[in-house]
This record gives sequence, structure tokens and C-alpha cells, in this order.
Amino acid sequence: MLTEIDERKGLIKLSWENVRQEVLKVEPMFAKLVDELSPDKSFPVFLAYYPYGAIIADTISPFMPNTDSTFYRLSEPNIPKEVAEHLGYGKHSLPLGMVLDKHIEYFVDLPGEKITIPWVVYDVGKIFPFMIIFQKKANRNYTPNGVLSTTAGARSCFMLPNIGCATHHINIQREFNIHLKTPKSLYEHWHIFKEIANSSNIQSPWRCTILFFSEKWLQKINNDEAWLKLRSYILELSWQRFEHDRSKNYYDIIFSFILNKRNLKPNPYLIDTARQLFSIALGGVPGYSPAVNEDALPLNILQKIYLEVYGIKNYPTIMQSKNYNFETDTNSIYYSLQNSSKLAFSPKSRRISSTLFELRELEYILRIFREELSKKNSIGSDTILYEIAKSLEFKFFHNELDRHSIIQPSSEIVTLDKNFVYTQPENNILNFAEDAKFLRGCISINKKIQS
Repeated sequence: MLTEIDERKGLIKLSWENVRQEVLKVEPMFAKLVDELSPDKSFPVFLAYYPYGAIIADTISPFMPNTDSTFYRLSEPNIPKEVAEHLGYGKHSLPLGMVLDKHIEYFVDLPGEKITIPWVVYDVGKIFPFMIIFQKKANRNYTPNGVLSTTAGARSCFMLPNIGCATHHINIQREFNIHLKTPKSLYEHWHIFKEIANSSNIQSPWRCTILFFSEKWLQKINNDEAWLKLRSYILELSWQRFEHDRSKNYYDIIFSFILNKRNLKPNPYLIDTARQLFSIALGGVPGYSPAVNEDALPLNILQKIYLEVYGIKNYPTIMQSKNYNFETDTNSIYYSLQNSSKLAFSPKSRRISSTLFELRELEYILRIFREELSKKNSIGSDTILYEIAKSLEFKFFHNELDRHSIIQPSSEIVTLDKNFVYTQPENNILNFAEDAKFLRGCISINKKIQS
């Protein structure tokens, strides 16, 4: 259950000197500060390897991996003594960790609604959870339990074209001994991807690597003045991570001020959607983007299987959750009315309306917001919202023709964003899935083209 031999599986007990080079590659400042402290072997660390789709923590407790590809809860009474001694402090959330390879996703799972809400995506070098360091005992608890789960790789992911054909899906079932039924919603795609990636017929090498720090690290970070520089650095990272969350109330006031100023009384559902789009643009919550590498999921294997085994006729583009950085990202980020992942659940208007109509209404709301936010000396002129309004634009897509020429044909997305294009193997004639459900009400967020 616990080993000191690193064979890229299970949970491995090591010392700082064993892992410092890997940490140096992904988080050099952290490695530099720890090197100054020279923690010896009495400060163990633990490498944990998770296959794609493995639940790292659910709403009850974290999971630790065994070398035989099984898992046990950190809250169980009969776990290895050393694991309980060094990592048991995180049994109700997660021990302090750092992503060394691949991505993890925090998400809210609503199986009854067939919705997954991506909360945050952590890539390599990211430290989590901050609250286990800075949370003080108090009479009030502001953090609810039983909400967030964490998975190795992207949980909020799906094939862009339809993969709901039972005749083709049976080929996947037979080839990889999968018993899951034909997916009927985007929510179910991940379950299929996970089963394929972990099939014994594949033996996928994809692994998410997490470095967990033992309780002695936490005690020193919290109580030893010699460790104050490291604590301050982690605090700075935490401050940056939650900057959007801290400012959200101010943003809501600004949006409400604009609605009042312009005497707008739109559908609350569309107002929440507009706010969500600004949150995605700010990097506060994830949007979606086409997967282009193996960081979030075993992309090449999945695409190859859906081409050769399932027999897909469109580009096997897989969408994944992603946090956007408007200062550095050159690619677009996407959201869809057909795959809502809003953090608020305002009901739609009772008035029957088409997705095209909702897109036009949404375009008008966002245009008003951007007009007001981009004015000098406006209520938001000294905030990041001003920068967003000036530098970014929203585009709207649907596969049906919009007679008002506000909504662009979804077929144009592939010409605007080459990440949707799939390089076709020989003898395969594939097309872009312009009628995909996600694209029938899709909004892109991207930098304005400078004239």
C-alpha cells in the first residue's frame, strides 16, 4: 500500500532531496525557498500517481492510490500507519499538495441534473488546498462541506461531435469490455473516456502526479519563524488565486449599476450567463477549449479509438475545462447555452424562446456592459473589468441561419480557431461537426484583432 520505490504507481514515501529537481522544474521559487530551509528525512513527502479520471477527493474524503490500481479513503481507520501519521491531517479535505504532472480539476457534480460545474483547473506547479494552511479555528465556518470533488485530469470534458449512436458504441463496448451504455448527454462522455483510458486492453501510460507534504511541513509553515518566507510566498499565491472571488461582490454591484442606469430588465437567466462570461474572461471560473495535448486527458488514445473503433465521421475534437488568462492566452475560450455550467441557477423566462433569440438577447446585454465598462471615468474604469471590456470581444454562434446577422454560423468557428481542426489520417475524409450540440448556442471569448 505504501512503498519507497518509484515505479509511477501508487503512493511513494520520499524525502525533499528525492523530489526537489521535479519541483524546481514546475515551481522554481517554491523549490528555492525550501532549499534554504534544507528539510531532512524527518520531513517526508509522498508522490501519488493517479490514472485518468481517478477521483482524488470526493465530497466525503480524499483517496490515496495503491500500487495495484485500487484506492482507499484517507479517512478509513485501517490505512497504513505511516500514511495516517503523516497525511491524516488532510482526511476531511486534502493534504497540502502540488501538481507535478498533468492537470487536476475541482468540480461540482450534479448527477440528477446531468451537469458538472468546473470550479478550477490546476496545472503543474499549482499548490492546493490553501485553506488547510490559512484556515483558523473560529466560531463561524464559511466553507460548506459536501460540495467539491477533485479528479485527475479533466472531469468537465466531452467529444464535440455526437457519439450517441448505439450501433457504433457497441464496438467500443466489445473492444474494451465496457458495460456503460451509449451516452445520451455530454455529461456522460467522461464516464466513457475514463473506462476506455483505464481498460486493460489499452494500458494507458497517462498519470497525474501529485506531491503531498507531510504534517510536519504544515506545522513548520504555520509555527516556525524560520519558515516565514515560505509561508508568505504561499499566502501570496493564495491571494492571487482568490482575487476574483474576493472582488465578486464589487463586480455584481457594477453590473447592477449598469442595468439600472440603462433601465434594463432582461431575463435573469441571461444576466447570470453574462456575468458567467465575464467571470470566465477574468479567469475566475473555467470555460471550455479544444484539447490540443495530453495535459488534461489521454487525447491521442481517445481520438484514435473513436476514429478506428467507433467509426466517427467528424473531427474527433474533445472539449475540456480550462481557466483563461486574458493577458497571456492567444486562443479563444468558449461557453455554451446548451451546456450550462453557471454557478447561479436563475430560472429561464416562462416565455418560450429559441436559442437564437436568447443569443441575440445575450449579445445585446453584453454589448451594453462592454459599452459602459469601457468608458473612462465610469464606475468600473479603474478595475480589471475595464481592461476586459477594452481588450476582449464576444462572438456568438449557432448552426441555424440568423436573419438578423448577429449570430455567426457555427461552421465559421473552425476557420477562426485552428485548434478545432484535426489532422486527418490517410484514407479518412472527416468534416467539422458544425451541428454539434455545444455549438448550437456557443459564445467565444477572444482578444480583439488590433486594426
